Amino acid sequence: MRSHPSPGAPSPGAPAPSASRIQTRSSPNIAAAGPYVGAPGPSSSAGHISPKSNRKKHKMPISMKMNDGSVVDKVLEFEEEHYHKIWFYGKPALISGGLVAINLVKKFLTPTQKSKFRSTSFGHFLDFEPLVFSGQLVHCMLLKEVFHLNPNEMMFKVHETLLKFSISDFALITGLNCAEYSSFCNEDGIPKQLPFGSSWLCSKYFPGKSSIYRGDLYDFLDQNQVKDDTDAIKLVLIFIVDYILLSKKDNKLVDKYLWHMVDSLDMFGSFPWGRKSFLLTLEYLKKALKGKQTDSQQDVIHYELFGFPTAFQIWIYECFISLPKTVISYNGPKIPRICSWSKAFKSKFFSLNEKFFDCEEVC
Repeated sequence: MRSHPSPGAPSPGAPAPSASRIQTRSSPNIAAAGPYVGAPGPSSSAGHISPKSNRKKHKMPISMKMNDGSVVDKVLEFEEEHYHKIWFYGKPALISGGLVAINLVKKFLTPTQKSKFRSTSFGHFLDFEPLVFSGQLVHCMLLKEVFHLNPNEMMFKVHETLLKFSISDFALITGLNCAEYSSFCNEDGIPKQLPFGSSWLCSKYFPGKSSIYRGDLYDFLDQNQVKDDTDAIKLVLIFIVDYILLSKKDNKLVDKYLWHMVDSLDMFGSFPWGRKSFLLTLEYLKKALKGKQTDSQQDVIHYELFGFPTAFQIWIYECFISLPKTVISYNGPKIPRICSWSKAFKSKFFSLNEKFFDCEEVC
């Protein structure tokens, strides 16, 4: 549910700030009220940012080479609380189709199947826009990470504003079930009591194969249509979870437990896929830049992101009061919030840093 405007809030046409924006260091964590989220009460984890009097500021002159060959001299400032002491170019890769894969789902399902699919826990995915993943935007925010003791959150500092990314934000953005795992699941969130061997759905559409690669499932949906409405919906559910929410490389196998879980649509629909996706996304965001810092501004660091980092990208959009249409289009408040954004464009590292991360227009 989108926050109500408050004094000094952006105009109605601008995206409402997330409840996890922390404006002062003394503010407690604020858990956004959203569906399925068993959020903890207020805590003092925001206070883990070191006191201002103890933070030492540093300045670093650098020369950045532009695409046209010109060189721009710039002085970058950072504080010792930041993980990354210098800015460096990075190129994160999204290891999945992201929301672009939703186009495949829409192509595969017939009109009748789409109508039935809307009654599932992923029905609202049909309303998602196929956003382009903005790796440079994500990289710029990751460079702003600050120390935070809560392992299930990430904290960033843009100027004097602290920004917290938590499972509450993930739930509000994606509309997914982010509740706690039940006692019937192991610590990885996988149900304990599942049959062994191949499932009947897998045997029916992939005969002779005991294991299916993600690329095989993608190709099947791209080249075929299934007349049985229930089977078609089950195949799409597996595709969304494995290819979009729990993304990994194409040469990896579709997890076998998914084939067995989808045999029961009630079990599949009530499972907290949002929690599982958030934890995987957070894991790779946290370790994306670890050990990858470089002293050369000419080097480009390549790294991969798994899970559903597009939700993190949407959260970044909501952190800024205004964004030009050359970066993203805002379509007004919608539920879930991911449906409010469309037509994202790729942007350059230096341009993003100059226009947003070096400015003070933060919610």
